[in-house]
Amino acid sequence: MHKSIQNKKMRIQNLLLLLFMTALPLSFGNSTKADQKDGRLPVLFDNLLTAPPGPYSIIIESKIWVIWLESSDKKITELMAQASRATQNKKYTEALNYYTEVIQHNPNYAEGWNKRALVNYLTGNYDKSLSDINRTLTLEPRHFGAISGQGLIYSAQKKWVLAKKSFESALLIHPNMQGPRLNLKILNRQNFEEEI
Repeated sequence: MHKSIQNKKMRIQNLLLLLFMTALPLSFGNSTKADQKDGRLPVLFDNLLTAPPGPYSIIIESKIWVIWLESSDKKITELMAQASRATQNKKYTEALNYYTEVIQHNPNYAEGWNKRALVNYLTGNYDKSLSDINRTLTLEPRHFGAISGQGLIYSAQKKWVLAKKSFESALLIHPNMQGPRLNLKILNRQNFEEEI
């Protein structure tokens, strides 16, 4: 019985990881506009709140991701591309080094922090990941991907109340985001004990 519960929790954690990874696309734009301060974002976030589920919502989300990744700084663009390739190839130490270089070069570029948070999450460095997520959210409070990632970390730490709050917060910004919605359903169906 205990092994069955443990296997179920492991499947849930694997599903949460998959959702986290797919919620954080690794594509890059080539616009001269820049990151989380871009003037196109307010309208996109307004549209995201009222968009029906389906393709329209997905298109808006994709546009937001592209803008978050944009930088007029060629060095940032190149470092982010190198870090993305390293992450995709599971060369996490290399990826961390590239993202750290991005952050050192421009500490106000939210996506550098967010992507480093992802790599820290993938390597099990949850406290470092949460620290990077907090910095991401200081720079871009609407970052539904970072908020959802925060929920996944809290889930991995068995901090179920905090995980639910994070997923609910992500849905307040992006009501059709599938990862947080599914994660909330899973958490609401389970009777997890909070770890102290």
